Amino acid sequence: MNTAWEQARTASRQGWQLAELRHGGLVFTAEDGLRRALEDGFFYVKRPVGLDLSAGDRFARGFYLPAPRGHTDPYRGYRGWTSEQLGPRQGYFCRDADQTEQFFLTSTWWNRVYPVALARQAEAMRDFALDIQRAVLARLDLPCELWHEATGHSLTPQGTHTLTFNHFRPEVAARGLNIHKDSGWVTVLRSTEAGLEVDRDGDWYAIDPIPGTFIVNFGCAMEILTRSTTTPVAAVAHRVVRQTCHDGAKPDRFSYALFVDSSLDNSVCPGLFTYDPRTGLQLETGFGDFLDDILDNTYRQDTTGLY
Repeated sequence: MNTAWEQARTASRQGWQLAELRHGGLVFTAEDGLRRALEDGFFYVKRPVGLDLSAGDRFARGFYLPAPRGHTDPYRGYRGWTSEQLGPRQGYFCRDADQTEQFFLTSTWWNRVYPVALARQAEAMRDFALDIQRAVLARLDLPCELWHEATGHSLTPQGTHTLTFNHFRPEVAARGLNIHKDSGWVTVLRSTEAGLEVDRDGDWYAIDPIPGTFIVNFGCAMEILTRSTTTPVAAVAHRVVRQTCHDGAKPDRFSYALFVDSSLDNSVCPGLFTYDPRTGLQLETGFGDFLDDILDNTYRQDTTGLY
């Protein structure tokens, strides 16, 4: 057993669940690991063998920096990519209320904007996230013939799949990242520094990164869909605490995540559904407006990104 996996097992014993994706299913180290993971809304999952994260790590540490004069670095100089070129909710964002500056990009643009190696990594992370989503859906009392409609066709190329990068600046006197819930279905997070905290019954608990694993959490769409079922899935509030300087140094914090959301095409996905085993699917709300509300409230100074 390698050291990283042993560290992950230790973290699992401390309260967070640990799983590995095998043959399309999630295998947890604890006997009741799935139940506890669905209640927690967060768990660790072992990173697939052969998934190279070097391109994503390099982009996370460079996207906000100016490109060097005289030559091109494909991992720097992305401040100029904004929603004006890419469309709503995409591109570079820097807000005064948080320490983070971010870069959002959906799969439609990966091959046109990202370096080749990063586009391939984004595709691999998306496929892994969708495999996790399928593995969870298979353990719920939701008939498989309803999966595509119920999840807004998120499991298909019509879904909205976004790779988002975060750079936290400790010199900025602001919160790290505001309290929020993710909007969609599954989030697969790559992080190498502490700072992420999760709300458990009104108290905040750290879920620190462990080598060899991703952190997975569920979004509001999954919670809304399953809240009337026998196996509800929790979308849990989380935040990143303010990053501080130590001994005059400014160790910046980086992370990135693959978000799985419903299709934003109203002709494909009318909105978010609730499923009741007795009555079937019921439309709850339009997804586009719901997403706008979550994001707007997340990044404002005086609100939280909760529904």
